[in-house]
Amino acid sequence: MDNREDEKLNPIGSLIGSYRSRSAAPAFDVLRPWKAISSNNIYIIYLSILLFAFYAFSRHGFNGIALSTSLIASVPVGVAIAFFETQSQEYRRKHRRNSFWIYLVYRTFRLVFWFMTLFFFIMLLVMWLKINTYETIFPHRLYDFFGTRKLFEFLGLALIISLVSNFMDELHRKLGRDAIYNLVLGKYHRVKQEERIFMFIDLNHSTDIAEAMGEMKYSHFLQDYFYDISEPIARYFGSIYQYVGDEAVVTWPFQKGIKFSVCLRCFFAIQKQIKRYQNYYEKTYGMVPAFKASIHGGTVVVSEVGKYKSEIAYHGDVLNTTARMLGKCHELESELLVSAAIISQVELPKYLNADEMGSFQLRGKQQDVGIFSVYMNTDKLAVSRKKLLLFKKKKQSKK
Repeated sequence: MDNREDEKLNPIGSLIGSYRSRSAAPAFDVLRPWKAISSNNIYIIYLSILLFAFYAFSRHGFNGIALSTSLIASVPVGVAIAFFETQSQEYRRKHRRNSFWIYLVYRTFRLVFWFMTLFFFIMLLVMWLKINTYETIFPHRLYDFFGTRKLFEFLGLALIISLVSNFMDELHRKLGRDAIYNLVLGKYHRVKQEERIFMFIDLNHSTDIAEAMGEMKYSHFLQDYFYDISEPIARYFGSIYQYVGDEAVVTWPFQKGIKFSVCLRCFFAIQKQIKRYQNYYEKTYGMVPAFKASIHGGTVVVSEVGKYKSEIAYHGDVLNTTARMLGKCHELESELLVSAAIISQVELPKYLNADEMGSFQLRGKQQDVGIFSVYMNTDKLAVSRKKLLLFKKKKQSKK
């Protein structure tokens, strides 16, 4: 039996073989914009400032010294907690299928511990510098900090930060940050037009995978896949509009999406994210997810729909065109197809190439649509990695 017949009979096996034959992902990832604090955790800093200011007001009223010292303490505490929360995403990935209450108790305990520890060290620094703590939020003596009343006051502050932080985190995760603000503010209570970019991401060979794995295992596979692609989407300022079966629809405001080519870079960052967990997928499911995508943008109609369980909905030719382009990926043998309307607006990063595939009359369209295939230039990536290694070697030799 030749290899082609074997691939037809065992598509999952052929997929596994193709992924195992690929080289491992490089240690340095130029597509991942590492951040100390995620944009989803910035609100923790504002929350810390607000609660410290409220505490200072409740103790000393409108006192400039008390309010200013609350700001001095709240900013580093808020920044540190937001930093730790950003860096602890890996824990959530490993334990997200545990009971929600277990995770909630763990996260609450962690936030309270960080809050109390950080504030304690700031207080020690203030005392070491012999700063007058009269009319400030800091205790006058170390003993006062451990006094029953003071301890419970600061524990109360820590618990409020933790509970509000957990609540906001779950809302952001369930509904999306933009969706919450838009629904609360009633931004789309009336029908509006907006310029937006859409990316449709579709899992390859999903029918074959579902048949080979079975319903339960395939559902866990999709859970992991959608969870892992969410991080790079958020890092590149995208919002997940919908999950449709094995397909995800991502959207950006037009100007935000074309700035620094984030809508294109996002796709390759998702590929890097999946490669990062390649061993996990192979060990757990016997294969690594592969996917294709299409990107297009233009004017869409947006409105809030539904009396119960309201949501923000987008309508227009842009979505239909993007969906039709996705169907061309297999025919044109491309992992990412981008419309000429987007390519003409973005400045391609050096590590990306765009080949013109031609103009096509897509189903339901009267006018032809120009389509480009976008892919990574591995040669330029190799050069950038060599430069980085040389720079590190020079730095080490100087030391």
